[in-house]
Amino acid sequence: MFFILLMTAGVLYMLYSWVTIRPKNFPPGPPCLPLIGSALSIPRKLIYLRMEEWRNKYGPVVGLMVTKFPIIVVCDPSTVIEVLKREELQGRPFSTQFKERSLNKRLGILFNDGAAWLEQRRFTLRQLKEFGFGKTSMEGLMVEEIQELIKEIKGKTLQVSGLFNLSAVNVLCGTMAGTRYKRNNPELCQLLENITRQFRGGNPSGATLRNILPFIEWIAPKLVIDQDFAEASRNLQNFMRKIIRQHEETLDEENPRDFIDVYLTEMHHQPKDSSSFSENSLVVICMDLFTAGAESVGNTLGFALLYMVLYPEVQEKVHEAIDSTIGRSHPPSLQDKARLPYIEAVLTEVQRCNTIAPLTPPHRATHDTELHGYFIPKNTTVLVSLWSLLNDKNHWGDPENFRPQRFLDNSGKFLKDEYLILFGVGKRLCPGEALARNTLFLFFTTLLQHFTIVLPENSPKPTTVPLSGFTVAPQPFKVTFNPRL
Repeated sequence: MFFILLMTAGVLYMLYSWVTIRPKNFPPGPPCLPLIGSALSIPRKLIYLRMEEWRNKYGPVVGLMVTKFPIIVVCDPSTVIEVLKREELQGRPFSTQFKERSLNKRLGILFNDGAAWLEQRRFTLRQLKEFGFGKTSMEGLMVEEIQELIKEIKGKTLQVSGLFNLSAVNVLCGTMAGTRYKRNNPELCQLLENITRQFRGGNPSGATLRNILPFIEWIAPKLVIDQDFAEASRNLQNFMRKIIRQHEETLDEENPRDFIDVYLTEMHHQPKDSSSFSENSLVVICMDLFTAGAESVGNTLGFALLYMVLYPEVQEKVHEAIDSTIGRSHPPSLQDKARLPYIEAVLTEVQRCNTIAPLTPPHRATHDTELHGYFIPKNTTVLVSLWSLLNDKNHWGDPENFRPQRFLDNSGKFLKDEYLILFGVGKRLCPGEALARNTLFLFFTTLLQHFTIVLPENSPKPTTVPLSGFTVAPQPFKVTFNPRL
C-alpha cells in the first residue's frame, strides 16, 4: 500500500512539474499553480491594464505558464517595437478559438503564418490594390454610404454602438464582393451581429478554459464551449460561402468583377493537390477582411463621437476647420485631407486614447530565440501591448489627457510619431490600413460638416472605459445629431 501511494505521489509530482515548470532562464512572472500554471492571473477583460502591473513588478518581459504552454507578455515601449520587427516572432499560435474560426486549418491572412500565409497575403494585397482598396477610386462608395447615413440620422437621438458598422461593411462589400446592401437588409444586419458577437466573445490572450485544459471539453462541453463565439463563427463562414458560391455560378474569368472573382479564377488554375488556394481559404480571407474592417472603422468612429461630446471645445474647433477650409456647400473629399491637419490630429488622438486593439493579435515564436537576455522557446505565445506605447508617460507627458494638439507642430502641420503604431508594422501591417484611414476621415468630416453632436438632455456622461473582447468597443451611449444652422 505504501508503495502504491509513493508511486502515485511520484506520478502526480512529475505531472505537476511537467505542466508548471518554467523553461530555464524564462522571464519572471506570476506564480504557477498545479495543473493550470499562471492561468488564474490572466484576466478575461482589459488584460492590457493588468500587463502594466506585471511590468512594474517583473520588468518589461513577463513570463507565464498556462499548463505546459509558455506565454510571454511584452509591455515596454522599446521592447514592443523590437518584437514587432523581429522575424522569428511573427508567427501566430493556433488556439482552439482560431481553429474554430478557420475551419480547423491554418487559413486566411490574420491568424495564419508560414509559406501558405505569405502566398495568400501577397496575392490578396496585390489584387485588392488592383480593385482600388484604400485608393480614391473607392471614394464614390464611401460618399454614397455617408449620404445614406446622413439621411437616416438627421435630427435624431441614436445609440452609437454599431451605428457605423453597416456602412463600413458596405464599403468593403464593394471591393470584395462587388455588391452593396441596403442599410435595413436583414442579411447584412445578421452579419454584423455575428461580427460583434465574435469580437466581444473573443479573448486576446487565448487563455480560455478550452485552451488550458482541452480534455474538459469532452467531459463538460456546455461548461467550456463559448457558444456565442462558435455560433458566430459558423454563421460568418456560411455567409461568406454563400456569396462565394453565387460568384462561382456567374463567374466570367475573362472579366473579373471583384476580388472574389479574381481569387476563384486563380484557384481554378492552380494544381488542386499542392495549392494553398481553396474555397475554404477564400472563406477565411473574406472573414478576416470583413470582420477587421467593420470593427476598426465602426468602433473608432464611435469613440470619435464619444470624445466630441465629452470635449465640445474640440468639436467646435473641428467645425471651424471644416468651415474655413471646405465650407458647407460641397461634401468633403479625400483631396481635402491634407488641408485639414487638425481633423487628422483629432482622429489620431482618439485612436491613441482608445485604440480598438490595445493588444496585437497573439504572436508566436517560430523557433528558439532570446529577448532581453531571456530564453524564449519555440511556439511560445507572445502578447504585445500597443497600449503601453500609446500611453507611455515618458514619451507623451500627459497620456491620460485628450489633447489633439500634441500631433500638430508650431505651424499647424500634422506630426507623425514613431510610437503611434495602430495598424501593425512590417509583414503584420494591416492590409486595410489605407481604406480604414480614408473611411474614417470622410465619415467623420462629413458628419461634423452637417451636425453638432450632443448628449441627449439629462443623459449621464458616458465613460471612456471600453467594452472588452478580442478588440475593444465604446460602451453604449446615445447622441443627438443636431443639423448645423
